Amino acid sequence: MSSKLILLTFLIGIVNLFFYDYMSTQETIIFLSILSMRYLLFILIKRRFEFSKYLLIIIILRSIHRLYVVMGEAEVNPVAKINLLLQAVISILAFAILYIIPKLKEWINERRKYVSATPVSNL
Repeated sequence: MSSKLILLTFLIGIVNLFFYDYMSTQETIIFLSILSMRYLLFILIKRRFEFSKYLLIIIILRSIHRLYVVMGEAEVNPVAKINLLLQAVISILAFAILYIIPKLKEWINERRKYVSATPVSNL
């Protein structure tokens, strides 16, 4: 499920390519490299590589930074702003599904092991 969410952020990025006006070639190259990183992340998560979480963290930090920069600009298309917000939220959700929820389930199962011990009867 997490890999599908990352693929969705990749597709949103492709849509954003048409709505956001890049001022320089450098911005376009950075955008295309981040877009290719998203696709690579989709493949890495799909194949269950452990180091994909580090790339996901980098992409989340980049999304939050980009969202902060773009939200301050008045001339940016509102659709591009919404797409950037969606990318950040979906990336964070993918991280939660991939790493936080399994850790919580593991922690809850550990707690149940100690709490639900069979009681000793008084015979």
